[in-house]
Amino acid sequence: MRKWNWKLIAGLLLVFFFVVIAIIGPHVAPYEVNKQMDIKYIETENGEEMRAPPFPPSKEHLFGTDKWGYDILTLLLHGAKFTIFTVIIVALVRVMLGALLGILMALTKTNIQVPTKKIKMNVFSGFPIFIFIYFILIEININPILKPITLTLIVGSLLTLFGLPSVFFTVYGKTMEVKKSLYVVASQSIGGSKLHIAKKHILPSLRNHLVIIFVNEIIQVLHLIGQLGIFNLFVGGTILRLGGPQVYIPITKEWAGLIGQFRSFLYHSQWILLFPLLCFLVLLFSFYLISQGLSAQETIRKRRATYL
Repeated sequence: MRKWNWKLIAGLLLVFFFVVIAIIGPHVAPYEVNKQMDIKYIETENGEEMRAPPFPPSKEHLFGTDKWGYDILTLLLHGAKFTIFTVIIVALVRVMLGALLGILMALTKTNIQVPTKKIKMNVFSGFPIFIFIYFILIEININPILKPITLTLIVGSLLTLFGLPSVFFTVYGKTMEVKKSLYVVASQSIGGSKLHIAKKHILPSLRNHLVIIFVNEIIQVLHLIGQLGIFNLFVGGTILRLGGPQVYIPITKEWAGLIGQFRSFLYHSQWILLFPLLCFLVLLFSFYLISQGLSAQETIRKRRATYL
């Protein structure tokens, strides 16, 4: 009887939902992104009462509004594409470049000392990267003169650059293991070219590992932009408003930026922080489910290969 991989299925369905939201979000948003809700009057038992933002969740505003009157659901729908596509593209470029360099260096017999400690993607492994990126971006990301798309490309490039070494060493180590396999040695002995060995032996053997690495890289990038958001460096740029309490506003409305902007609402009007935080955590959890599902699938595959 076939056993369903529910973690993988649930994760894929959630990610598919988020990708669809990222594509159609701005078109289905209930309000314009710059639409502010004004003071309104509500009929109560005591007569007509005046209410001002922030408004709690209601039929008019499913996720409520922030204290400036912006609809939170609208902000999330407009920022989804910057959050989701940024992390996916950065992770994809990391894996493509890291895998290419790792396989190339392994096939050219370049002797590289691979760190003995297993490279594992988690929140702590991203912390040093965050420090470097923070000090690079601090001068150009706040009240920027560059366009949001340009700043997004800069942030994406930095996230890609600082994440390459871990992917490179992982793929390099895996490739060196595959090179010791009998079928690779046999192919080399009969004159198989490096390109032939890479296409016919290395890539098929690494395919499942590369998919797992890709998903883990997405998780790490989400951790990194979350850390940057807490310190007011948002993907696409940060607007700093002075003349009173300092307010940091994400230009692109990306989700980590909204969390950073609304983090002061932890103890009052909690819905303002709750919904962006919930969306970000569910997105992170969906990729975590995929990672767990793929790892379980790979474990089963290895067991079957051992019996064969």
